[in-house]
Amino acid sequence: MEINQLKVAVLFPLRSQKDVLQVLSEHNPVELFWTPYLETSELRSSRGHNLGRNIENIEEPDIPVEYLEQWRQCNAIVSMDLPSHPETLFPEAIWFQGVSAGYDHIDSVALTEMGVKQTSARGIASPAISEFVFARLLQEFKHLRKLDDQQERKEWQVQFGNQTEGKTIGIIGLGSIGSEIAKKAKAFGMTVLASKRNIDDVSAISSVDQIFPSEDINALLPWCDVVVMSAPATRETENMFDRNLFSLMPEGAIFINIARGTHVVEEDLIDALNSGHLRAAILDVVRNEPLPIEDPLWDAPNLYLSPHCSVSFDSYEQNAIQLLTDNAMRLLSGENLVNLV
Repeated sequence: MEINQLKVAVLFPLRSQKDVLQVLSEHNPVELFWTPYLETSELRSSRGHNLGRNIENIEEPDIPVEYLEQWRQCNAIVSMDLPSHPETLFPEAIWFQGVSAGYDHIDSVALTEMGVKQTSARGIASPAISEFVFARLLQEFKHLRKLDDQQERKEWQVQFGNQTEGKTIGIIGLGSIGSEIAKKAKAFGMTVLASKRNIDDVSAISSVDQIFPSEDINALLPWCDVVVMSAPATRETENMFDRNLFSLMPEGAIFINIARGTHVVEEDLIDALNSGHLRAAILDVVRNEPLPIEDPLWDAPNLYLSPHCSVSFDSYEQNAIQLLTDNAMRLLSGENLVNLV
C-alpha cells in the first residue's frame, strides 16, 4: 500500500533531531512531531511480563494536551514505549517503529487489532552488546575485579587469569545479537556452539562450529565453558534456565544473560552460584527492573550485575535514525519494511 503523506509522532527523545530532519527534508510527504515520551524501568518491566499491558496499574507519564492533539493526526509512531490505549491516542496509526530490539513490552495485540504494521530495531545494538559480553567475560577470566581490589588496598599479589582461546561458548538464540557474539567468540579462538529455532537459516554458519535445534539445548550445554542467553522473550523461553539446565552445564561454567530477565529462574541461579557449580554469572537484565534493594541477587557470589545498559548510545541513535528514515521511505513507496514484527 502506497502512502501519500506520512505524519510521524517521534516519542523517543532523539538528540540528533537535525539529522532526521536533514534526511527527510527533501521528502515533502513526511512531517515530524517531536513529542518525547519515556516510561520508567518499573513500568516497562511490568509491561514485559504482561504482553505490553499495564495490568499492575503503575503510574504512566503525563501526556501534554498538545501531544495528544498531534498524536491523533499522526499515522506513524517512533518510540521506545507505547502508552496504554493506543487505539484512542493514535486513531490514524498505520505504522509503529520501535527503537529497541526487544518487543515484549509493546502491546502488539492492540496494534495488530488496529491494523498497524510493526517494526523493531533488531540489529542496531548488536555490535555494542556483543562487546559488552566480552568485556564482562574478560573481567572474570582475567580476575580484573580482584586486581582492582588489590590496587585499592595497595596489595601486590599475583592473580593469573584464564584465556578464552580453546574454550567453548554456547549461544542460545542465534539472531542478530547472537550472531555478533559468535563472530567475536571466533575471533577470540573459541569453539562456538549455538541453538536456533530454525536451523535452516544458517546466515551465521561461518562463525559457528555446530548449530543445535532449540529442542536439543540439553545436548549443547554439557560442552560449554560459557553459556550466553540471547534469545527473544517467548512462552518457550520463559523460565528456561532453571535448576535443571544449570545442572547440565559443567562445573565452573559461566552463565550470561543479555536478553530478558524472564528467561531465568533467579532463585535457581543464586543456588548454582552459592553451591559453586557455576563459576560466575553475568546479568544485564533481571526479572523485575529496577531490581528491588532487598532482592537476594545483590548478594549472590561472583555475580556481575548491570542495570540493562549493555547497549552503547554513541552509535545507537544514528543507527536508529537510519532505520527510521529507511522504513519511512519504504512505507511511502509501498516497499516491504525492515524488521517487520
